[in-house]
Amino acid sequence: MTVSPQQPSLPEMLGYALVAPRIKVLYVPTTKVACSTLKLLMSQIEGCYNDDAKRIVISPNISQEQTIHSYLVHGLTRFFDLKPKKRWEILNSDEWLRVGALRDPLARAYSSWENRVLLRAPGTPQEIFDRCPDVLVDGRVDVTASFKHFAKELHADLETFIQDDHFRPQYNTLYSDQVEYHHLARVDVPGELQQLADVLNKRGGTNVSLARLNSGIGIKPHQVYDTETARLVTEVYARDFEWYGFEKKTYPESTTPLVLDQLQQSLLNNLRETTERLSIVSTSAFSRVGFRYGLIQILKSIGFRLRFKGKNYDRKLLQW
Repeated sequence: MTVSPQQPSLPEMLGYALVAPRIKVLYVPTTKVACSTLKLLMSQIEGCYNDDAKRIVISPNISQEQTIHSYLVHGLTRFFDLKPKKRWEILNSDEWLRVGALRDPLARAYSSWENRVLLRAPGTPQEIFDRCPDVLVDGRVDVTASFKHFAKELHADLETFIQDDHFRPQYNTLYSDQVEYHHLARVDVPGELQQLADVLNKRGGTNVSLARLNSGIGIKPHQVYDTETARLVTEVYARDFEWYGFEKKTYPESTTPLVLDQLQQSLLNNLRETTERLSIVSTSAFSRVGFRYGLIQILKSIGFRLRFKGKNYDRKLLQW
């Protein structure tokens, strides 16, 4: 595949990217593709990681590890904060390294569903929960059947699901047809993530080790995919398969139901209740951070809307 001429709005569309100015690296993160690990790695190599900030972050993170997504913690420069000229320089100059990561689309889809729907991660749009109710057997979640129902809903209406970045195709996150990357590491291929870490360490003159963050609950994709479910998800992410050359695996015609036992169901219920309460507390905390802060964020959002009125920009840039 070749990279085509870049759209004038590309810097705004890629506004969620992160920059390490000292080592001159642009990282375009993709959710559920080792983005926590890579943000931590880059910030440590750049020398801007702030461990103390984890204690003051008020966003609804269910673990200390997830605070790495706060710019107060990782300390990396946000791409949309840079002036347009600098952003174009980063996107075109050979002095800058442009990196990202890739993951098998079916594995990523299951991981996203597990995190956002099954575990009810904070920030998931309510409409997605409404579209993806639990499939229950004697009051307990049948993971396989619930995931199959999600796959059907995703296939029928991707636009609803991409309100949440976790369900956005990798092709539409990385804009690979417009950005020339030097490294796109396959996180599911042994050694590739470490190779990227070695490149970044060499560039920074450091020796920072990779740390695996935010692992799932241990259910593997082959336990939940059958032929039909795999077909539906493959069709949704057809462009990812086409552009990045992912191997299309075969799955059985049917799978064994994976029903939570009573203890697992109780733990899931407790986790969901805790996460819901955490979101409520976080929302309350954000409402009390001060008038000046709130006014500044409102003015930023208004300015952003006026500046890019009528243009193709990424809505994530309005999340402060």
